[in-house]
This record gives sequence, C-alpha cells and structure tokens, in this order.
Amino acid sequence: MFKVGKNITLNTDQWIEFKGENDAGEEIRIGSIKGSIKDNTKGADQSVITIIGRKDGQHKPLITIANNAIYFHHEVPLCLQNTGGKKTFIYGKSSTKRNINLPDDNGELMINNNGKVMASDLPTSDPNNAGQLWNDSGTVKISAG
Repeated sequence: MFKVGKNITLNTDQWIEFKGENDAGEEIRIGSIKGSIKDNTKGADQSVITIIGRKDGQHKPLITIANNAIYFHHEVPLCLQNTGGKKTFIYGKSSTKRNINLPDDNGELMINNNGKVMASDLPTSDPNNAGQLWNDSGTVKISAG
C-alpha cells in the first residue's frame, strides 16, 4: 500500500482509495477506483474500470467502463451539463435488457423536459416498414408493413 497525501491510498489490488472523516471523526473510505482485467489473453486482453462511491454507509459501484459499454449503476440519473450550468437528466430503470437506437438518417428524435416527442424528417408516405412512424399530411401514422 502506498499513501499519496492524507486521503488517497494506492494499494496492491489495483485500487485507488479516497478517504475522509465522518462527523464522529472516524476515517472512512469515501470512494475508490478499481481496475481489473477481464481477459488477459495476449491480443484479446480487455480491462474494466469501476468507480465506487459511498451511499447510505455502503460502497456501491456507480460507473463501470468496459470494452462493450459504459454502465451506470443503481438507478440514478445520468446528468449532462453544459458550460452554462443547464442540466439534462436522463432517467431509466431496467427490468430487462433493452436496446435503444437513435440513428442519424438526416433526422433527429428528441424528447423534451415536458414529455413532448419531436421527430424531424418523418417520411411523408407509408414506408411499408412495420411499426415505423410516418407523417400523412400532419397526422402521425404507424406503418403496418
């Protein structure tokens, strides 16, 4: 173990720990970053980095960065903030695996903070693609395929 200053520890288990004191003066681990190797096969090696935070007296993984995705844990919102301080919160609860694709085919899908769904560049005739939305002279329709 190697201590960097008063509140940061590098240990031999691929962890960086951040420590502080609670209101009782006890030293506690307030968070950590853990690195690990998922696959150590030469040429196919993959790593994972997990950021762990303290919530309600327990350590919980908050973010995991892996080779296939960035995972946000514990059903907390993802907050995107611009330089002016305006925030967009993205919430989600997963009861099963879901895939959401927002392709950029010269159009844009937007859901604003009032729950309004905006879609530009909807086709103006039936695309004959089951489930696809299209604009029939101002009336949104769903193609039967």
